[in-house]
Amino acid sequence: MSSHRAFVVLPLLAAIAACAANPSAADSYWRSSAGSRADFATDNQSCGAAATRRVPTPRADQLAGGAVAPDNRIDRPPRPWVSAEAERAYMDCMAERGWTLARR
Repeated sequence: MSSHRAFVVLPLLAAIAACAANPSAADSYWRSSAGSRADFATDNQSCGAAATRRVPTPRADQLAGGAVAPDNRIDRPPRPWVSAEAERAYMDCMAERGWTLARR
């Protein structure tokens, strides 16, 4: 019976190890050569505000709402925006200030 268990358990363990070895997007975080946590918080806030202003103006029959900047932190991957245009503006702004995504 124990040899049959080994044939069941070993492939399962191999599959788990293979999944753990491949980095995912959740392993990303922010990095800057000259930035600190305080710098990130300041840049995140100003880039988030700038990105929310980049959202297209609503039509006359739509309610004005804009995009809400997600709560990003230096030790977590960036959270997705509802607006692709605002997300692109935010990522461009952070890149201009020297912040990039890096693997842990």
